[in-house]
Amino acid sequence: MAKNIASLFSGCGGLDLGFTGGFNFRGQDYPRLDTNIVFANDFDIDAQTCYNSNPLLTNDGVECLLADIRNVDANDIPNFDILLAGFPCQPFSNAGARRGVEDANGRGTLFAECERIIQAKINNGHKPQAFVFENVRGILSSKMPDGRTVPEEIIARMHVLGYNVSMRLVCASDYGVPQKRFRVLIIGIDEDLGIGEFDFDNLIDIVHHYNVPSEHYGRKEELVLGRILQGVEEAPNHEIWQFSPGTQNTVDLIGPCRHGIEAFELFHDGYNVDDLPASCFEGRSWKDIPYELLTPRFKNIADHPKQYHAPKFFRRFAFGEICGTITASAQPDKCGVTHPIENRRFSVRECARIQSFPDNYIFNEIPLQSRYKVIGNAVPPILGWIVATALLNFLPNND
Repeated sequence: MAKNIASLFSGCGGLDLGFTGGFNFRGQDYPRLDTNIVFANDFDIDAQTCYNSNPLLTNDGVECLLADIRNVDANDIPNFDILLAGFPCQPFSNAGARRGVEDANGRGTLFAECERIIQAKINNGHKPQAFVFENVRGILSSKMPDGRTVPEEIIARMHVLGYNVSMRLVCASDYGVPQKRFRVLIIGIDEDLGIGEFDFDNLIDIVHHYNVPSEHYGRKEELVLGRILQGVEEAPNHEIWQFSPGTQNTVDLIGPCRHGIEAFELFHDGYNVDDLPASCFEGRSWKDIPYELLTPRFKNIADHPKQYHAPKFFRRFAFGEICGTITASAQPDKCGVTHPIENRRFSVRECARIQSFPDNYIFNEIPLQSRYKVIGNAVPPILGWIVATALLNFLPNND
């Protein structure tokens, strides 16, 4: 019998797609899993619209509810076996102000809504078998008022509810995603099942079993930009959000990667990494701008590098590199969102590919800037699929 899934803070559906399966990414199938999404929710209308525009998610009959989860009665959520929750990461993100639990919008404590809903299901005699929480790595150092870290607080609360909890910082590029994206995964297993904690090494077993490309476990060459961008011009949603004039000037001064457009043809099917010139691995950044051409802001950063958190502003990854994190802001001073050769931002579809969304995933029902936002906020579907497959293998079958 299929596992029923409830999804909170669903965004545009990246994690839900992973837990559903049944999609293809650049020629590799990620099979349909024995799951049903019975509830999905987000408070952002663009994320909800994007979610509900995609038959890959809605063909099973569920649609994402537009609502603040704090206003949703737990009894209105169908019973479920697994709870998914990527509660808002902005309070903990290195790309933001990192206000943590003191976030003015109350987003830093929204994990308590997960606790509330699980408690309600336990009270009604329908204890979920497992939960999966996902967040940025900044959460590891975010503190509660009593000095405990936020993960320590979450784990302690879930222990009280009767869950064996394990946690790991993972890099998405180890699990099929063409992006160096570090995220914290917290997985809880109902202690009454008698199977102990979830072992994160199970994820590596799935990578090997399905021959999924991985930075450290094989087929890394399939994750670099030169491969991921192949044929992208034939996919839909190739719209491009233009830079502001000041940002465009900085990108122009940095200039394209040294390998040139000619190198793109080297990344054909079956290419050999050893045949690539060294320039294919040489990205660029604001540091490549001559000092005399720097703006006062960048001269100040160059003169006092230890005072600044991100010394590689305006990072431009080369064709032979795995891209860095795509963020919701899609701003080049916060992430590597600039095309290797063309002096522009990655297109919507290019960002979606870097996040491992299949080319038939739809983003054109929302405003252009919002497309970048929901993609950058998403959990990469392939990472979600590997977590889901490993978790389903670990849990007992439903009677």
